[in-house]
Amino acid sequence: MAGNSLGKTKKFDRNLYDRSDNKSKNVISKYLRSKNHIITNVKEKFSCDIESISEDGTLCFSETEIKYSWKGEWPDSWKDVRIPYRKQRLINKIEKNLTFYVLRADCKEAWVITDISLKKYADIIEMPNRYVPEGEKFFCTPVDKIHKVVLDNSN
Repeated sequence: MAGNSLGKTKKFDRNLYDRSDNKSKNVISKYLRSKNHIITNVKEKFSCDIESISEDGTLCFSETEIKYSWKGEWPDSWKDVRIPYRKQRLINKIEKNLTFYVLRADCKEAWVITDISLKKYADIIEMPNRYVPEGEKFFCTPVDKIHKVVLDNSN
């Protein structure tokens, strides 16, 4: 567990990163291309995962994360989607046109949370979890304020 100005955070997990990073970026890049985005950057640079240009010429930024505990249908008891508060650094750095994609374990669906939705609807709540049992801060965005998309995770 690491501590910083954002509070307690999950320690970087190289194995989880190696398991998830390319897979989630590939699936969301494919989704963005299906929406007529031109992918301009997916290289690791300690910023967002994907940079793209939309059909109208807007520079867009995407951050991807696989939620391995989400299997099958989204449980009715899960009333919000949680983005680690440590992602605040991206919001501060990018300021606009940032979208978070939280993918199901099989990468067949994802919640889409724009920076606007996050700022407007998310509560910042400290929550214990399997990585930080004493509690880590999360942006908790109600599922009725965001939407899911179906993804093509084939190669």
